[in-house]
Amino acid sequence: MATKNSVTVQLSKNNGAPQAVVYVGPKSTLVELQGALAGLYKDKTALKAVGLRFCGGCKSGLDIFIRTRYEAQIDVLGL
Repeated sequence: MATKNSVTVQLSKNNGAPQAVVYVGPKSTLVELQGALAGLYKDKTALKAVGLRFCGGCKSGLDIFIRTRYEAQIDVLGL
């Protein structure tokens, strides 16, 4: 389970383009975010799975979205 100060990265493709969604807790720091991104860039297996090759500029083809992780989801259907 993720803690309030953790950073989680989810890789996927959006219309064929690779993207990473980075979920940060409300108490996460920039150092934790940088560490998560550094770990992502080192994981060649994961990046190849979403379509990146590994020349010097390949990381520029990865869209990165940073979003806040909420403690609880809101049930909009139940309103």
